Amino acid sequence: MLPLNSNQIPALFQKAGNLARSGQPDEALKVLAQLQTMAPNRAEVPFQIAQIHQQLGRTDAALKAYSHAARLAPAEVTVWRAYINLALSLDATGRASVAKQLKSAKLPSSELKRLAALLKGSGTSTTRISKTASKSEIDALTTLLNAGRVKEAAAQARTLLQRGANEAVSMIHGVALAALGQTEAAEAAFKTALAADPDYGEALAQYGQFLVQQTRRTEARKVLEHARRIIPENPIVLGNLGMLYTDINAPREAIECLDALLKKAPGNAAGLFTRAKARLTLEDAAGTLEDLDALAAKSAPTGEMLALRAMAEKLLGNLEASRKAINDALEADPNHLRVVTMAANLLQQAGDFEAAEKVLRDAIARGVRSGSVYRMVAQGRKLAQDDPLIDEMKDLWDRPDLPDEARIDLGYGLVKVMEDHKDAEAAWTYLSRANEVMARLHPHDMNKEQGDYDRFKAFLNEFDTARIGSCGYDQNSTIFITGLPRSGTTLVEQILASHSTVTGGDELGIFHPLGFEQVAKVAQAGGHIDDMPDTQFEDLGRAYQAAIDTRLPDADRITDKTISTYQIAPLVWLAMPNAKIVALRRDPRDNLWSIFKNRFVPGLHRYSYSQAALVQTYRLYTEYLDLWRELAPDRIYEISYEELVDNPEAEIRKLLEFCDLEWEDACLNFHKTKRDVKTLSVAQVRQPLYKSSVGKWEPYAEHLSELLTGLEKLETGKTEC
Repeated sequence: MLPLNSNQIPALFQKAGNLARSGQPDEALKVLAQLQTMAPNRAEVPFQIAQIHQQLGRTDAALKAYSHAARLAPAEVTVWRAYINLALSLDATGRASVAKQLKSAKLPSSELKRLAALLKGSGTSTTRISKTASKSEIDALTTLLNAGRVKEAAAQARTLLQRGANEAVSMIHGVALAALGQTEAAEAAFKTALAADPDYGEALAQYGQFLVQQTRRTEARKVLEHARRIIPENPIVLGNLGMLYTDINAPREAIECLDALLKKAPGNAAGLFTRAKARLTLEDAAGTLEDLDALAAKSAPTGEMLALRAMAEKLLGNLEASRKAINDALEADPNHLRVVTMAANLLQQAGDFEAAEKVLRDAIARGVRSGSVYRMVAQGRKLAQDDPLIDEMKDLWDRPDLPDEARIDLGYGLVKVMEDHKDAEAAWTYLSRANEVMARLHPHDMNKEQGDYDRFKAFLNEFDTARIGSCGYDQNSTIFITGLPRSGTTLVEQILASHSTVTGGDELGIFHPLGFEQVAKVAQAGGHIDDMPDTQFEDLGRAYQAAIDTRLPDADRITDKTISTYQIAPLVWLAMPNAKIVALRRDPRDNLWSIFKNRFVPGLHRYSYSQAALVQTYRLYTEYLDLWRELAPDRIYEISYEELVDNPEAEIRKLLEFCDLEWEDACLNFHKTKRDVKTLSVAQVRQPLYKSSVGKWEPYAEHLSELLTGLEKLETGKTEC
């Protein structure tokens, strides 16, 4: 190879940028390493290296590269700001080390003081030095706000701003305007404050809270996470992040914030209530009841608190207590939307669809006309063409002031109604709008999915498959059921859970975060899977078992239907050598169409609203399975949904044999099994096997051209290979 010369530097920079943007960060880093050899004194090289490491979560490597860039360009503000921003996530010792290097920066004194103050900042607030308003005047504004005199506060803030720009006054002005319902003016005021100082913690906190109230969750998350780096103990930041993470189905992150909030303010009612909801999402029933008890000691429980208690008691197997709590909830607050939907959900999980429908219809009759209530009625059973609820749903849909969340729920409900009545064009009209709104509220990053696959594949480099079966915790024999959503995973779990020796665990969501916490530790140090010792895998298996013992204390053998298990199969093999993995395959046209037309928990399965993203997700699923089959074909059992419904007894016998289970007739009669089912397939698994779900995509073929063409290209590529 000819030696590189300086004329190639711009082209290499461009190549590195293209690789990074296309989801190939490690390849980009290789190019940048070449550049560093050619141009060792150019600060932009280690700066770009730091940016990529930071995006990959490699904090130590990113800090090292930023430090190098700062030494090469001590007067470059952009470098120092990025370096300090990352350093805010460190502990006090780490911050102090960066602060020491900051002393060598050749920055304007005002910028230097600001960055130094950021590194020192911790707690609930930042220091403001005002030239256009005195501290007493700003305190007076705050007093007006706290007293509810928002019109006076807004007027006084405007008067003070006539003297000149002042970020503190602009922030308070924004809070007052938001309280008055003047949202556009409020946002402009917050942005004015942050334009003056992008790291003004209190302004970030208030703006983040404003965005949460406007249900602009993606923006709110970015703003509040920035605020937390600056004022990590601020209750507004912690409380709103806790609520936000709960709303987007990130309960672990929510609990971490709420724990910090409640440590400072143990009696914070909003914090306790939100943590109770987050704990319930993780099926931590005991923790949920602990928080609800703390709330009940302060005041009479609300209907929503009683409904949460009902769900927690149900998880603990206290059915009588659960029934009493949900009845009390409906009596206390019969028109509260979440009370109604949680009550109906509990009844649907137990298979009592008639009782669930009565709760929902009674609520509608009382005026509880929410998209989610209509959706739950429609998904519970087929509505007759003359059912007045259908016209009510259409009338509600036509309202221009219908909130986004309500339109989403109503849209998916109307899709079900139109499909039941064989009106594909009408169904598509409602579905395309609902998916459009969902995609806007919960954007999907396709590069991240590809990057996750590439990074984990690289982590498995030179994986020694001989270790499989020779390490890990061998007292666990969980049956992991994995696959894309709507591929038949709930059906297979119901079949296996009908066996006398197996308890259905549903989507536990335990192993993936445990496993990747360990992977991250090794990967950040530049290691691979073979750098993880046997003891680390045994500890991982024991940690999973401990979580299972807490969640399902009386279970001998369980199923775990966590969808994402297909992404981490080697970790399961090494951590639990006696566990089994069953992977579902289904005609991708039916599978992806079913995903596309169903509403999932907001924040989960973000790829499901885009045809292109669905094709990519399916491609990656097949690539994961192909890789695992290449590594250890006897360790993963693939079952076809179509073959299962065509020849159930033969397929169930093969499935049981793989799982080391004796034949039991109950597995063939799975629809008679009385167990709670918590997924979208709650109604289907109460019925015998049927073939009507095959070919459901065909009436929509004209609208699914992007999806169908994408799948054809994947198939053509496989054939050519």
